[in-house]
Amino acid sequence: MVTDQIIHYTSDASIRVSIAITRELTEKARQCHQLSPVASAALGRTMTGALLLAGDYKNKEGVSILFRGDGPLGTIHVDSFDTDKVRGFVDHPHVQLPLKANGKLDVGTAVGKGTLAVTRFTPKQDTYSSQSQIVSGEIAEDLAYYLYTSEQISSTISLGILVDRDYTIATAGGFLVQALPGATDEALAEVENNIQKIGPITTYLQHDVHGEALISNILKGFSYKELYRYPVYWQCTCSQQRMERALLALRAEDKLLLLQDPQVEMVCHYCGQHYVLQQKELAALYNKTNMEV
Repeated sequence: MVTDQIIHYTSDASIRVSIAITRELTEKARQCHQLSPVASAALGRTMTGALLLAGDYKNKEGVSILFRGDGPLGTIHVDSFDTDKVRGFVDHPHVQLPLKANGKLDVGTAVGKGTLAVTRFTPKQDTYSSQSQIVSGEIAEDLAYYLYTSEQISSTISLGILVDRDYTIATAGGFLVQALPGATDEALAEVENNIQKIGPITTYLQHDVHGEALISNILKGFSYKELYRYPVYWQCTCSQQRMERALLALRAEDKLLLLQDPQVEMVCHYCGQHYVLQQKELAALYNKTNMEV
């Protein structure tokens, strides 16, 4: 049974809240890439953030997030597509860093300073791309800053990944709070005060797998209703056919070089899946498509 999900709520104060529960998909990413704890936290937060940003379920909105920081993790690249699916990778998945003074994983140092680029796309609309500065490297603050500076949306984002002693993911998730037209400054201040009292989101999600206690505390003092919820998954779009098309797109001289090897092995950056073609299979592929080599 899939427990990862996104739940959308709206309140009588014209405030929208989305909650993401993402432990399973973060654990799958950890297994695929053999992530270190700090890499799990960085990638898990970014994937959760992408799913929250791609929250337009009816229009199947997609979001691509690219952190280009100067920290030891290198680039973080995440794609959320069809609203309910996500994939991602970091350049250096095995990075180890000392914990911060408060005992937390030092995601900010791992990411470093640089730029955050976000691309939004839907099946019926042109893509929209924009970028902002990485303000902390802690992911949530950076996404909130992006929404405010690039999309003029005042938002509160909280993202949390709890890594167990054996490096597995104990819990993961986040929430996104946004003001709708008609929201008053007083209501926003009250919600912000509620959020300040919540504490670490992972503390809630360890026991609140459906997000009910979390939403009741975020919107304490307001009437609210659930709009809809849907499961979310770790899923890659790679396939044998896609890899073969990549081989067919190579220059003729590169194809000749590949045919000199006993086999060709390709690895998907997003999920770590290995694809192998033996020399005879590669030659047959080129011959079948009438490609000159």
